[in-house]
Amino acid sequence: MEPPLELGKIWALTRRDMSRWITYKSQILTTVMTGSIAVATWGINGSYRNVQVPQYNCDYVSFLIVGVVISNLIMPLTQGMQSRLNPWTLESILMAGPKSATLVLGTSLWPYVLAIMFLVPQLLIGIFVFGAVLNVNLLSAVIATSISSVIVFSLAMIATGVKIVTKMTDPFTTALGVAASLLAGMTYPVSYLNNYLPGLSTVSWFIPQTWIYDVMRLSLLTNASLLDPTVAETFLGAVAFAAVLLPLSYYIFNISVRRAKTDGTLGWQ
Repeated sequence: MEPPLELGKIWALTRRDMSRWITYKSQILTTVMTGSIAVATWGINGSYRNVQVPQYNCDYVSFLIVGVVISNLIMPLTQGMQSRLNPWTLESILMAGPKSATLVLGTSLWPYVLAIMFLVPQLLIGIFVFGAVLNVNLLSAVIATSISSVIVFSLAMIATGVKIVTKMTDPFTTALGVAASLLAGMTYPVSYLNNYLPGLSTVSWFIPQTWIYDVMRLSLLTNASLLDPTVAETFLGAVAFAAVLLPLSYYIFNISVRRAKTDGTLGWQ
């Protein structure tokens, strides 16, 4: 009578999957980093319970809710691009011959519009259920949203371009996203990072997402006017990131598409 479990074959299949996983070094690194930093993020968040956030002159509830709303508004642009523009769906789209800008905007705009539609109920819940207090400068908020969208849009184009060629996770933007979850200040002020490692908050300003959270919070929580030199300086810093990332992302995306066409495949052969 044959045994119900074929242990040798089970081990062979497991070894095959393990071998494939080990082959992708960047995937191993990002998996370990994501899990570790997720623990660190919520650990720091759990230890931060200040009543006021001096940087934006608001209570912590308002600070946190605005951070979550910003994440829900901006990040779907990245998710929309990466889910709809990938090596497995792009081939049929490219056959229609659209330009890169048309292709990218046309396939990623709806998730962003949907996120904007959900923004109002999210804010209403934050205000009336949890007592968040907003002090909005409408013009600054519109400009901050535009700058933030360009930054996230550019990062998504870079990630998509790399995936077109490699069919793997883009290690650069993935690592940047992992770092942003810890250092960008979604759930706690970046200045609080210095309590764990002096100077760490300075490092956070090299992450584009930090500028997104900062300019959005300034416009939503402090009634920040662009006529204020300090506010204008912060917005110019965010614009600088957008001005560098947008042409760079467009270049990388186009190079990747041309490479795929030259190779005749959307991924390494």
